Amino acid sequence: MMKKFLKSLFFLGLFIVLGHTLPAQRLDSLLNQLNVKYPQEKLYLQYDRPYYNPGETIWFKAYLTSGNLPSAISKTIYAELINEKGIVLQKKIMPVIESGGASFFDLADTMPGNVVYIRAYTAWMLNFDSTLLYHKPISIINPVKKTIPTPGFYSVNFFPEGGDLVAGIESLVAFKATDQSGNPVNINGSIIDGKGKKVSAFAPTHNGMGTFALKPLEGESYKATWKDKKGSSHETQLPETKKEGVALSLNKVRDHVTYTLKRTDSAAQAFTSYFVIAQMQQQVIYSARINLSAKNEVTAPIPIDSLATGIVQLTIFNADEIPVAERIFFINHDNYYFNTDLHAMELNFSKRKRNILQVDVGGSIVTNLSVSVTDEGFSTAPANRDNIYSNVLLSSDLKGYVYNPAYYFSSLEDSVAQQLDLVMLTNGWRRFKWENLVAGKWPVIKNLPEDYITISGNVYGPTANILKGKEITGILNTKGGDDLFTMPVNKDGKFEASGVAFFDTAKLYYQFNQDKDKVLTSTSSFSIKTNFVNAVLPAASFLNNFFAPVVPDTGMAVKNKKIAKLLQQEFKEGNKIKSLEVVTVKTRVKTAEQKLDEKYTSGFFTGGDGYSFSVADDPNARTALSILDYLRSKVAGLQISTSGTPSATWRGSATSIFLNESATELSQVQTISMNDVAMIKVFRPPFFSSSGGGAGGAIAVYLKKGDQGNKDFKGMDFVRLNGYSGIKEFYSPDYEKLTGVVPENDLRTTLYWNPYLLMDKSTRRIKIPFYNTDNCKKIRVIIEGMNKEGLLTREEKVFE
Repeated sequence: MMKKFLKSLFFLGLFIVLGHTLPAQRLDSLLNQLNVKYPQEKLYLQYDRPYYNPGETIWFKAYLTSGNLPSAISKTIYAELINEKGIVLQKKIMPVIESGGASFFDLADTMPGNVVYIRAYTAWMLNFDSTLLYHKPISIINPVKKTIPTPGFYSVNFFPEGGDLVAGIESLVAFKATDQSGNPVNINGSIIDGKGKKVSAFAPTHNGMGTFALKPLEGESYKATWKDKKGSSHETQLPETKKEGVALSLNKVRDHVTYTLKRTDSAAQAFTSYFVIAQMQQQVIYSARINLSAKNEVTAPIPIDSLATGIVQLTIFNADEIPVAERIFFINHDNYYFNTDLHAMELNFSKRKRNILQVDVGGSIVTNLSVSVTDEGFSTAPANRDNIYSNVLLSSDLKGYVYNPAYYFSSLEDSVAQQLDLVMLTNGWRRFKWENLVAGKWPVIKNLPEDYITISGNVYGPTANILKGKEITGILNTKGGDDLFTMPVNKDGKFEASGVAFFDTAKLYYQFNQDKDKVLTSTSSFSIKTNFVNAVLPAASFLNNFFAPVVPDTGMAVKNKKIAKLLQQEFKEGNKIKSLEVVTVKTRVKTAEQKLDEKYTSGFFTGGDGYSFSVADDPNARTALSILDYLRSKVAGLQISTSGTPSATWRGSATSIFLNESATELSQVQTISMNDVAMIKVFRPPFFSSSGGGAGGAIAVYLKKGDQGNKDFKGMDFVRLNGYSGIKEFYSPDYEKLTGVVPENDLRTTLYWNPYLLMDKSTRRIKIPFYNTDNCKKIRVIIEGMNKEGLLTREEKVFE
């Protein structure tokens, strides 16, 4: 390929010089500096379904990438639920696990309005343009508030290829016609010159977009006259024609790309020398110098056969390193995904009957998946769709709104590729501006990447000499146990500890290390906090610029409004159907295991898929020689060996061991007396709090705390700190085991949601059991995810 490429350039003589000329080297260096010092992150959120009723829960999974690969920059993700006035209603803070995070928003049963917005970001992302943060409008099907129809408004925008119309050079002009909600509309029209003469006609060929050719004349102006779908007439002025300049055009046929530069015949010397840079994810993939002094047109190829799938930005610079033309194009080598195999092992659409799905993933790479199962009767797929493919690879990098971006990844047909090129022609690159790089205007870094939670503080009172060499001893007390660490104090009295992770709230006990009788501690003042960031509130006008959210069709909206009214009635009666667990808990006495779970566990260890053992209430515990001896034969699938070197495995992988929710070695817990153990939890694989994906599940051992709960450390001061947002487990009732008063109505629209299906070389198959609702006859299953190498996956199936 490269030999053919160089051979074709030979015949162009001295018109093209490939490689790093001095100006090209400088531009390449600028881009490399941007990539190394200012790498950018992107977030994509998968939801359990596209729209919601008041009183329901929005479940979501966040995927964090950088350069279209799993991001290693940030360890904390923020998500906000925002109303139409720009007020943050709820905020969730999540730790990053395998480049993902998960949480939820509970909608009020009296939710006003018909739309809410979700904004997601990392602290590092706040250093860049705020429009690059993740934003998503979510439709709320409100049975009380009626949607007021917006008066029809239609517009057409025109985009000359390369950016400018140049006198005397025929150029391709793209256009996009939309309504007030950003939806495409069909129009037809004509291009008229200043004398009223028709010079061209235009009509959309796909989703309101199309192209036409125009050779503008010097000193002439052009406008478009067109009619909307209602038959009303409109006029739109075309961009002004430049007297001199360079016109850029691009020809892409499958895996072959060539670009052409044209100048006017009488161009001045300033319009004859150019530098060409093509970049992908802030990496230079092509550079050349173009000499148009002896020729007014040059065509050259760009080799793309070895590139990944994604957007390429092609920019033309003049001799003064000023960008004068630009074009983006999309490369699809069909190499961006891995396959999952989703199939039904057991289907039963009778009332509240059991179903089992199975997911298989080939290979051995650590894989992070999320899955939703919804009632197709209440949550059909919308016409305007976005997914993990289209968001990560396309819409998140474009300036402008893309209607139904998922469509462009539905087929490899040439027709779809040509339609995608219309999107490229009518949208711009938004990750950075070359003008700023050339001018040396770099992003101002106010927030460094977060290494999970950072606890920071200040000491006030002692002088710098007294503080020299001092350390603060901290004991972080959570429901899961205590963590001891030290924090060096600098001369300004500042100290911090990073890489900490805990949920909800915790007590931090503190004092100066080796401070006999607390003399120094008692005479000092302390200010201690967790360093979570707060983003600037978005203006309501900014949110309103987002086009309308995905909404159900009329029939689906009527169905959902009926459900919403039933939900509101349930709320009034104090029976919160949206969380069936609440009903169950209120109608029966909590088990010893449930009480211990509330007392001892936190975060990922709360609830979970597995077994709980109240050791104090089990007579067999008194005779057990060790923890492994106690667990032997109690958990199906858990293989235990106590001869020689003790071991615990599940499905061929070593089982992770935790003591008071801190990772430890099996040998350490084997020496613990069973009399000191309060509870043991065994989690089925995969257990996503474990490193490496938790393919062998996990054993969590909790030592007795006594009746005092969170104990006080005698003589030590403490401060309460906020940690990551509490985790709420998606409740999927097991009707074969459910005891007590069973809810009269099962109105769930989402039957199953799991944001963490983690697989590694030992776990490549996972079964998903769930129970049907009262009336569901068809389900839609969507799986999305990403593996360690940055490959994406998506599978969607309907079962009935």
